[in-house]
Amino acid sequence: MRARIAVLLIVSMLLVSCTEEMVSDSRIAMGTLVAVSIPRSEADSMDGIFSLVYSIDHAISRYDPGSYISAINRSAGIAPVTVPEDVFSLISDAVDMAYATDGVFNPAIGPLSELWGFGTEKARLPSPEEIEAVLPLLDYTLIQLDGKALSVYLPVQGMSLDLGAVGKGYASDAIHSFLEENGIDHAVINLGGNVLVRGSHPDGRPWKVSVRDPDPEKPYIAALEADDGTVITSGGYQRYFEEDGIVYHHILDSSTGYPVETDVRSATVVNPSGTLGDMLSTVLFAERMEKGIQTAEGYGVDYILLLEDGSVISSLP
Repeated sequence: MRARIAVLLIVSMLLVSCTEEMVSDSRIAMGTLVAVSIPRSEADSMDGIFSLVYSIDHAISRYDPGSYISAINRSAGIAPVTVPEDVFSLISDAVDMAYATDGVFNPAIGPLSELWGFGTEKARLPSPEEIEAVLPLLDYTLIQLDGKALSVYLPVQGMSLDLGAVGKGYASDAIHSFLEENGIDHAVINLGGNVLVRGSHPDGRPWKVSVRDPDPEKPYIAALEADDGTVITSGGYQRYFEEDGIVYHHILDSSTGYPVETDVRSATVVNPSGTLGDMLSTVLFAERMEKGIQTAEGYGVDYILLLEDGSVISSLP
């Protein structure tokens, strides 16, 4: 299970009566606040967890000029770039999801992301001419992957990858592996609202994850008991700006160049894999309710959809 949104997700770490059992720390990483709660006896692993998050960010962030993603983007139209096996696997998974969803999830959306500037101080409404100019660069079918050489090639100059819609989910999977390898059986990791839980609380109770309405004045739309996995939520209210009375959110439609139009206000995916859950939460938000449910059922994940009319549809009991 797992979730993504500080304002949408609140994790009850159940520390009130067990402060001596758990230790927590939070630091800025991957452009957000990452909070870690692990048993006090495992406190020596805290730095290792954060170091792992920093290394992942350095490897896959398009904002980091030293990342493999930046190297691939700089080499568009020039030459393939060889990357580590784990980075290649992540890019391959993202491309597979693009094909499976006909581009609703699109790792080649980089030029459009750059144009809109969400998450930066340069967020703005591009002109129709600017949008039309970058649309041909968003063709994910052009991405060339060589599994033997572990290389990635963008054959058209100006193409660029953006893994922002899967990066935190990928990081949660890597952290889960770290916890397993180091024998840490109880943990809650919150990557800016992307929630990973490992095992159960030390006293045997499941961790509790509450999914809230984006409107802070409204109550929770769901309260989950989680004992291993991720809970991930996507919604247009996470990053947005308003211009001339119109709200523009950050989940973009690579077929039109504008924010997706949807009847879903937020989409939550509950699933063991953070990588899959992160991608699918975006897809379920963008595909609208009926198609999103079909996609979730096809992948066998649980979901919670908050619709624009305020109703909630969930596969959970």
